Amino acid sequence: MDKVRIGVIGTGYMGKNHVRVYSEIKGVELVAFSDIKEQLVSQLSKHYDIKGYVNYLDLLEKEDIDAVSVAVPTPIHKKVIMDVFSYNKHVLVEKPITVNLEEANSLIKSSEQKNLIFMVGHVERFNPAILKMKELLKNDYFGEIVSLSARRVGPFITRARDTGVIIDLAIHDIDIMRFLTEKSINRVHALGRKKLTQYEDYAKVLLEFKGGILGSIEVNRLTPTKIRDLSITCTQGFATLDYITQDISVYGKILDTDFKDYDELILKFGNPEIGKPFVKKQEPLKLELEHFVSCIRAHKKPLVNGREGLKNLEIALRAQKSVNDNYIKIE
Repeated sequence: MDKVRIGVIGTGYMGKNHVRVYSEIKGVELVAFSDIKEQLVSQLSKHYDIKGYVNYLDLLEKEDIDAVSVAVPTPIHKKVIMDVFSYNKHVLVEKPITVNLEEANSLIKSSEQKNLIFMVGHVERFNPAILKMKELLKNDYFGEIVSLSARRVGPFITRARDTGVIIDLAIHDIDIMRFLTEKSINRVHALGRKKLTQYEDYAKVLLEFKGGILGSIEVNRLTPTKIRDLSITCTQGFATLDYITQDISVYGKILDTDFKDYDELILKFGNPEIGKPFVKKQEPLKLELEHFVSCIRAHKKPLVNGREGLKNLEIALRAQKSVNDNYIKIE
C-alpha cells in the first residue's frame, strides 16, 4: 500500500480537524469529505483542494478510499458506520461509539465479520502526557496506584446540548483511568444536576476498580475557564498532569515517619521535591490519526478498538443512570 486514501464524513467541530490533520500526515491522501451543510462543503473544498459531498453515500459510491473518519452526531453513528462497512471501508468514529450498547455491539460484530479496522476516537489516550504517565507507572516510578482524581470542566458549548456531561466529558476520564490502572471497574456512583439543558450539566462520578483503586471525576459546562487535569496518588509518590499544557509534576514520598506532627515534618525534611518529567509535546489528534493509519497499513488492532469503546460507554451509561438511581453495582 502506497498512500492510505482517507475520507471524512461530518466536518463540524471535530470533523474539520480530522480534515486538517489528515492533510498534514505523510503517507496519507485525503481524498474527499462530506457534510450536510453546502456552504461548509464549498469552503473546505476550496481551502484543501479536495472533493466535497453533501451526501456521504455519494462519497462512498464514487471515491476510491481505504478508510473513513466518522464525526457525525452520535445518534446517527450506527447508520453511517453500517453504510461505510457495507463498502468494506475501515472506520475511526469519534467518541462515544454509539448512543447505546445494542448499537455498539452491532457495529463491533459487523466489523469483525468483515475483518475491518474499527477504532473509537478517545483522543486523550494519545495525549503525550498520558503516554508519559503510563510509561512512568509501568516502570514502577510511583509504586502502586491508590486513587485517581480528574477534573474536566469549562464553559458551555452549544454543540454539546444534545447530551449530558457524563457522556460528553467524563467518558474521556473513564477511558484514561481504565488505561492507566489496567483494572476493570466494579462499582460506579454518580451525582449530577441540570442547569442549562435537559441533561446533567455538572456531575461527580466515583469509580471503584478491581483491587480497591478509587477514581473520582468532576465534570461540568459551567466553569468560566477550561480545566483538564488529573491527579494520581500512589504508594510511593503523587503526580499531577495537565492535559492542556501536557505538563507532569511528580512529588516523591518521604519514607521516614519519625516525626510527631506536620510542623516537625517540615522542619525535618522541608518541602517534598518536585520532579518535572520530560514530555515531548504533540497534538493528540495527530498521534491518534497516525495510529489509525498505521493500523490500516499493518491490519492490526487499534489501541482503542470497538470493544474498548463499548466498555467506556457501558460505564458512562451506568454513571448517567446512577445520577437518578443513586447507586448501581456492575455485575
